Amino acid sequence: MKNNLSNIENVVFAGGGNRCFWQAGLWDVIAEPLNLNPKQFVSVSAGSAISCGILAGQSHECLRIVKATTSRNTKNRYMGNLFNADPVFPHERLYREMVLEIMHLDAFEQLKKGPSNAIQVARIPRWLGPKSAVAIGLMAYQLEKKLKEPVHPTYGRKLGFKSEFINAADCHSPEELTDLILSSSCTPPMTPIMYRDNRPVLDGGLFDNAPVHGVAENSGDTLVLLTRPYRNIPPVAGRYYLSPSQKPPVSSWDYTNPQGVQATFDLGRRDGETLIKEMQSRQQ
Repeated sequence: MKNNLSNIENVVFAGGGNRCFWQAGLWDVIAEPLNLNPKQFVSVSAGSAISCGILAGQSHECLRIVKATTSRNTKNRYMGNLFNADPVFPHERLYREMVLEIMHLDAFEQLKKGPSNAIQVARIPRWLGPKSAVAIGLMAYQLEKKLKEPVHPTYGRKLGFKSEFINAADCHSPEELTDLILSSSCTPPMTPIMYRDNRPVLDGGLFDNAPVHGVAENSGDTLVLLTRPYRNIPPVAGRYYLSPSQKPPVSSWDYTNPQGVQATFDLGRRDGETLIKEMQSRQQ
């Protein structure tokens, strides 16, 4: 299976918040030796931020900026803000600031010249309002993860959540791209409910946190980069899954842990080095 990774035409970046730095570390090691030059990226949630950073040639800058930002932030909840107009959760403001700093104008222009990156958002069921959709969608996601640990969850789509993809290169400015990434990552209460075309959107992972369905049919082999270990990964012809060798040492929404972010990136690099060595030994 791993010997075919040089024929990859598509790469899917799963969501996972800070755990997505495992993807960045892995890519940092394997992309050049495997000559990875995919025609299409598909991504969701924080995986969309990492994939856009890679396409813009800013993966190391992503790591630097996130570590610098989270080292200055002391809390994930500022309960004193319950009594004023400031948000209790700092995540939306910090996430927006970090993406905008990464996607400065030169980086944004480089992104637009590269392969397409289809970023997934979730549209809520017609029978639910935005707040109830958040509660029910997140509860269903966590329940299915606990009961079945599926790589591709189904409860969200059974409830009526819909998947929608927007190409990152179709954005006209870094600010518009940032809105798209935050929409794909929208997980109240850490972020407010977001809107596209005057309709609410939530984290695309509520539909599928590894959105392989965004890859065009008959478009070649697909590499799926997950962000946590799974006990059972589905065998699918032409599709190759890579996942962390152990649980990444950082929580998805912990914006106070730069050491955990670095350790997660380093885990990705080590897993990438192991993969390359395994492939080289098989070729001898």
